[in-house]
Amino acid sequence: DDGGEGGAVFMGTIDLDDGTPTTRVRGAGVNAPEIVGRCNEVVRRCDSMDAVLSAVREMTAAGIEPTESTYVAVMLACRNNPSVGPGRAMDVYDAAAANGVTVSLRTYDLAMECAVRAKRVADALRVKEDMERSGHNITPRTYAVLLNLLANTDVGKRRGPKPRLVRTCKLFEEMLGKNVAPPPAAFNSLIVAAKRAKQPDLVARSFAEMVNAGVDPSRETYETTLAAVSAGGMADAALEVFAKMRADGFKPRKSTYNSLLEACANAPQPRAEQAFEIYHVMVADGAIAPNKRTFVLLIDAATRAGKPELAFDAFDAMKKSSSSTSSATSSATSTSSATSSDADDVVGLDVYNRLIHACAAKGPHGLRRALDLFHEVKTTNSLTPDAYTYGSVLGACAAAGDAKTADALVAEMSDNRVSHNRVTRHAYITALGRAGRWEDALDQFETLRGAGIRGGSGEFYERSRPFRSSSSEDVGACRESFSLTFDALLGGAGAEAAIASCALEPGGGDAFMRSERAAAARAVFREGVDAGVYEDPVFGLDTSLDVSVDLGIADFLEEGEGFGKAAASAGEISGRTSRPPLRVSFTSMTRSESIVATMVLLESFASSASSASSAPLPSGLFIGAGPGTRGNAQRRMLAVESVLRAASLRCETIEDPRTYVIGVSRSDLAEWVKRHVGAFDENRARIDARVDA
Repeated sequence: DDGGEGGAVFMGTIDLDDGTPTTRVRGAGVNAPEIVGRCNEVVRRCDSMDAVLSAVREMTAAGIEPTESTYVAVMLACRNNPSVGPGRAMDVYDAAAANGVTVSLRTYDLAMECAVRAKRVADALRVKEDMERSGHNITPRTYAVLLNLLANTDVGKRRGPKPRLVRTCKLFEEMLGKNVAPPPAAFNSLIVAAKRAKQPDLVARSFAEMVNAGVDPSRETYETTLAAVSAGGMADAALEVFAKMRADGFKPRKSTYNSLLEACANAPQPRAEQAFEIYHVMVADGAIAPNKRTFVLLIDAATRAGKPELAFDAFDAMKKSSSSTSSATSSATSTSSATSSDADDVVGLDVYNRLIHACAAKGPHGLRRALDLFHEVKTTNSLTPDAYTYGSVLGACAAAGDAKTADALVAEMSDNRVSHNRVTRHAYITALGRAGRWEDALDQFETLRGAGIRGGSGEFYERSRPFRSSSSEDVGACRESFSLTFDALLGGAGAEAAIASCALEPGGGDAFMRSERAAAARAVFREGVDAGVYEDPVFGLDTSLDVSVDLGIADFLEEGEGFGKAAASAGEISGRTSRPPLRVSFTSMTRSESIVATMVLLESFASSASSASSAPLPSGLFIGAGPGTRGNAQRRMLAVESVLRAASLRCETIEDPRTYVIGVSRSDLAEWVKRHVGAFDENRARIDARVDA
C-alpha cells in the first residue's frame, strides 16, 4: 500500500515503512491505558495523513503498542480525511485482522460504514462474514445498509440493474432465512432494485409483503412502488397503492397523479375513461396544477385505447392550460419557457406527433384532421416537422388508403431534406398497398432493405453497401417490414383478405397463386430467408410434433395413400421414390407470414418437379401452427388452410390438445404438383429480375 502523503501504516506495532528498521523504546508504563488513550485521541484529531503518520512515528518510537482503539483511531482519521477516504480505512481494518487484534462490534460497525461509503461491496460482505464468525448477529440496520449498497452498486463483470437485483434478492432472502425482520429501508432497497430492473410484478409483491409484515411504507416507498407498477401497466395495483397511500395520510403530488395516468396508458387494455376521471380528481383538488406530462399521458391513454376524440379533448385542455400559464407569468419568463419544447406550458412537437398518430383510427375523416394538425405544425414558428411527424401523417394516409397524399408528403420530405426512417417507410408501403399499387410498394421495400436488414437476432445483414447510420435502430428493414410488405403486395385489405377473396371465385385460387403479386410476396420471403429473418420452410423441422402427434401423422399417411390411385401418379412425375414426411413449424410467424410461407412451400414443390435433378416428394406435408391453447395458433392454422384450399390442394387438420397441425398426403401433393409443374417459373424470373434491378 502507498502511504499517501507520507508512507504506509503497517500496524504490527504501527511501523512506518520507510525502508529503515524501527527502534522500539519500551519505557515503564508507556502502554498504560490512559497513555494509549491520549495517543489515540491525538490520532483521531489529525486533519491530514501526514499528521497521522507523524503521530504513529512518535508512538512507535516511544514503544507504545497499538490496541484495537488505536486501529479505530487511524480508521476514523482515514474516514474523516477527504484526501485519504474511507477505502483506506479498510486497509487499516485488514491490518488489525492480520495482526490478530481482537475486534469488537464497534470496529466491525466502523469497518462496515467505511466499506459502504467507499462502495466496496466485496469488503462490506467480508466484514459481515467476519462479524458472523465472531458470533455477532447481523442487525436489521446492517442488512438494510448492505441491501442499499447492493441495489445501487455494480460488482464485477455482471453489471446493470438486473445483476444488482439478483444480488439484492439473494441477501434479502438470506435475511428472511435468518428470521431477521426486514426494516422499511430494506424493503425500499428491494423495491428500488426491482424498479430499476423493470420488474413491476416483483415490486408489487415486495410491497404487498411489506404491508402484510406490518411495516409502514414511507412516502419514498409509496412513490417508487407507484411509479414502477404504473410503468408496467399494472393499473389495478397502482390504484391499490394509491388508496393505501391516501389512507396513511400522504397527500398525492403531481408525480403521483401522473403515475396513475401512466398506469392507465400502459395497461394491456388502456383505460382512457379512467385516466380522465383521475385527471378531473386532480384538477378538482385545486392544489395541484397539471403539467405537460399530465396531458401527454392523457393523449397516450386515449390514443392507445382507440379513442382519438378523448385525445383531442386532452389537447384542448392542454392549450387552455398553456394559455392560462402564459398569462400568469411575466413576459420574460414566458419568452424563456417558449424556447424549450419540454417546458410545462408549451405544446411541443411531440404532442402534435401523438395527436396526428391518433387520427389514423378514423380513416378518411382522421386523415383530414391529421392534415389540419400538420398544417398547424408547419405554420408555427417554433415547430418544424420531423421524420416522426411525417410518419404519423403517412400513417393516417395508410389508414385512409390515400396513396396520392402520401406521394405528396414523401416528395415534401425530400424537398425539406427530412430523411426517411423505418416508420415513414412502413407507413408509405402500407398506403401504397391499400391503394393497389403493389409494384411501388415492392420498390419502397427494396429501398428500405437497401439500408440493411435487422434479423431476428438483432444483427444487421448488409445488402449492397455497409450500414453506416448512427441511428440503426430506426433505419433499415426489420421483421415487421417483411410482414407488412406481404400485406401490401397481396391485396389492398391484406394477405388474409386476398386469400379469402380468391378462394371464393372458381379458378381464382390458381390464378392468384400464379400472379405477379404472389410471386413478389414469395420473392420477398426468400430475401428474408437469405437475410436470416426466417428459417427456410423447405428444410424446417417442427420439433413441437411429439410422439402423440406422430401417431396421428402415421394414421393420416395410411389413410391418405388409400385415396384413389394418385400415389401412382407421383412416380410418373419423375420416377422418384418418396422421402420421409416434411414437418415445418409456423409457430413464430404472423398470419401474413404463414400465408406466404405456405405459398413458398408449394412453389418449391412445383419448381422442383420441373427440374431434371428434382428431389423426390416427401411422403406427406405437415405444418405446425402452434399450441392449441392459443387463439393465434387457431387463426394461423385457418390462414394456412385457406392457402391450401385456394390452391385446390386437399388438406386435413390433425387435432391435438397441445398443437394444431395441418396435413397433406403425398398422393394429394403429387397430384397438385403434376398440375402445376413449371407454372410459377415465368413470374418468378420476372420478379427476381425486377428485384435485382
